[in-house]
Amino acid sequence: MSEGPFVAHYNYDLSPELITCLNDKPPLEETFQLEWPELGKLIFKKPKLTVAENRHLKVLEETRPYAKLPDIPIIIDDISKLPLHKQLLSTVKNLNSFQLEILSILCQYHDFNYSERNFDNDEDLRYCYSIHAINHVIKSREIVAINNDKKDDYDNDDELRDQGLTRPKVLILVPFKDSAYRIINMMISIMSPKENFNVVHKNRFFEEFTGGELAMPKKNPKPEDFEKTFAGNIDDAFRIGMAITKSSLKLYENFYNSDIIIASPLGLRMIIGAEGEKTRDYDFLSSIEMLIFDQSEIFLMQNWDHILHIMNHFHLQPKEAHGTDLQRVRNWSINGLSKYYRQTIMLSSCRLPHLIAVFKNRCSNYGGSLSIINSISTGIISHVVGNLKQFYHKLDVKTPTESISQRFDYFIHKILSHIRSSNEKHVLVYVPSYFDFVCIRNYLKTEDYRFVQICEYTKPGKVARARDLFYHGECEILLYSERYHFYNRPKIRGIETIVFYQLPTIAGFYSELCNSIIESNCGSRNITVLYSQYDACMLTSVVGTQRTKYMLSSDQKIHMFHSAA
Repeated sequence: MSEGPFVAHYNYDLSPELITCLNDKPPLEETFQLEWPELGKLIFKKPKLTVAENRHLKVLEETRPYAKLPDIPIIIDDISKLPLHKQLLSTVKNLNSFQLEILSILCQYHDFNYSERNFDNDEDLRYCYSIHAINHVIKSREIVAINNDKKDDYDNDDELRDQGLTRPKVLILVPFKDSAYRIINMMISIMSPKENFNVVHKNRFFEEFTGGELAMPKKNPKPEDFEKTFAGNIDDAFRIGMAITKSSLKLYENFYNSDIIIASPLGLRMIIGAEGEKTRDYDFLSSIEMLIFDQSEIFLMQNWDHILHIMNHFHLQPKEAHGTDLQRVRNWSINGLSKYYRQTIMLSSCRLPHLIAVFKNRCSNYGGSLSIINSISTGIISHVVGNLKQFYHKLDVKTPTESISQRFDYFIHKILSHIRSSNEKHVLVYVPSYFDFVCIRNYLKTEDYRFVQICEYTKPGKVARARDLFYHGECEILLYSERYHFYNRPKIRGIETIVFYQLPTIAGFYSELCNSIIESNCGSRNITVLYSQYDACMLTSVVGTQRTKYMLSSDQKIHMFHSAA
């Protein structure tokens, strides 16, 4: 068992039938629903093989016992049964049941989409994928070392194929330096039970990845989740390569001498560059075998285009050799099939369409995928306190593109016209997308609405001025962007009405803003929300699974929730 899943996944050559299946859009899949004690409900999907492929697999099973992974993942309830290298079995101890279930999935090399990350389980998740990444690198290194010693005994060069086109095997994307700092410290603790373990450039690492903390105000404190999210160094432009040996961890290695790369999307984008730039490099992404996204929802608050740009540069043919011995490169890597062997692990605090799209459309692991599908009973709406009427306006749209234009039309003809005719003031319009923010801003200017705006690009002096004008009722509308709220989390005074142009990406923002109305002690209090079928993920986080199903299937166009004090 110690090497079973690792050998099975990377020594298995895909047949033409399976490659055809994986290339289909959407691919033909078998789906199984599982229920585990800690993780709850999961859905497992794997490629549906043809009869010819099944015959091919039987032949492989006769010569290589682990050629086929188990169809359905099983829980490994004992650490001694985990397929960990002996070097880790001596250091990894006392795993709880949650960690065992996570590692049961990761060690079987399935893709994994976990959307229930929180501040209570974040360290457990970080610990699990750190173990898995180190285990993967150590096993890869050991196979290469064994083959180096025995290469004279092999008659067939194909038996020596144990490497990729470039050395980096694991890429971990995180939003801030503090996240990378915690991961690397975790890896050091896993690998260094003995005093003779050496961390190269450890002092430089501590200097560059600590400090720079955001000063938290003592008066009018920020919400607890804000303080935890922005704890430590919040620099979002970094990358660091690491090489693992038996007795050392070498930090700040050149990417082509590294086993693991930890980076922010911006930090990696700066290296990859754009079409037409003279200095750009992405060959190091050609043979990534494990891709880990942690705190994925925050990438949407930074710049999602960076993620899409990075995904476009995986598994491309390298422009240079980078010292690679082509006689040692695996056949499937040479044949451009690396994307089918890459394991992707996506961790986030909520289900979001952008993340689901990447997981579904950009991940093609032939070993299948697992996703968490637990129901949400009440949603964040239960955290709204006080006497508030919340009106949800349903948009009937057929395509995502249509939802953009129809949402805007509904907003200007139904919502804005009502605000103007009723002479309402103190209306906050919350807009998640900056593209939508600009469209609304331009319309408000054209139609001579009295409004102020606050977005991530607004200078502090103008923010203070806008808040003051809004509080004193000298304007009708405060146009307010989600990114500004994420990075600042101010308490906006004077709100009487909130219009959610689209539901917040992070569900907690909904109850937080709704409750700010209560704190303002205003008489007229109501919430307006625009939603369509393409907002199902965010809607579920706010109102719960059962209510979402009803609201999306019902012919009723407006649904009202009434929270009482």
